Amino acid sequence: MKIINEEILKGLLNIFKINSQRIEVYGKLSETIYTPELQQHFKTQADESTLLLNELNSILYQSFENSESPILYEDSTIDQSVFYFGMARASNNPRTVMVSCQFGDEFLMKAYQKILEFLEVKYMPSLNDILTKHLKSIKHQKVNIENLLLSNLTMKYFKIQ
Repeated sequence: MKIINEEILKGLLNIFKINSQRIEVYGKLSETIYTPELQQHFKTQADESTLLLNELNSILYQSFENSESPILYEDSTIDQSVFYFGMARASNNPRTVMVSCQFGDEFLMKAYQKILEFLEVKYMPSLNDILTKHLKSIKHQKVNIENLLLSNLTMKYFKIQ
């Protein structure tokens, strides 16, 4: 599948960039948490973003190969997700990392919704399916993280350093 719409390509690059950071941050959380259930929860988030990057990588490669006007990785926009995941990467406080991930995921969902508005299902059903599946997963996991943050017991799950 080759994408020729420049707006969609830039949006996909943005999603690619955000998920690259998301992998690192959720991996960091899974190493910070010592409760096995929560470790698995955050590892799943990182694994899902890795899967998405693998799927997007082949689509982007096909679209950029022999492209008339090359779009560079640097051409993707910097949005709020990049900011919040950047904060999470820089922090050593697990609660700050979780909150930053929560905000990052909120803005990431908006990026997915924006790009899905550009896609016409009949022209790119597999890309639409990939993005829709990941968006649903993020929404589901967001609720789980919110419940953790609202819990008074959250801090007992973190290693004390």
